[in-house]
Amino acid sequence: MRAAGCAHLLPEADVDNRNPTFSDEVLAAVDGGRKIEAIKRLREETGLDLKDAKQAIDALARERRGEPGATANMPEEGGARGALKLVVLIVAVLAVYFYFFAP
Repeated sequence: MRAAGCAHLLPEADVDNRNPTFSDEVLAAVDGGRKIEAIKRLREETGLDLKDAKQAIDALARERRGEPGATANMPEEGGARGALKLVVLIVAVLAVYFYFFAP
């Protein structure tokens, strides 16, 4: 079985036409929701370290569920810094309003 989109995570020997080959055991574990088992199997089969194996399995799971993978690594916007920027903007707008337009 082949799974596309994870080729950059596997060693060169396991990559065929930019599509890595996962064993049936790994695919069955991913499809069954047993990610830890899938990671262990992939590490045994390829020699990947834990981080790379987890990334490969997560990408494979997203792909098999039909989810896009691009949003997984995007940083979150906002938080306390975003709230502070909003408060500063509101204060600036009010200051300009009261300076120029208030009687």
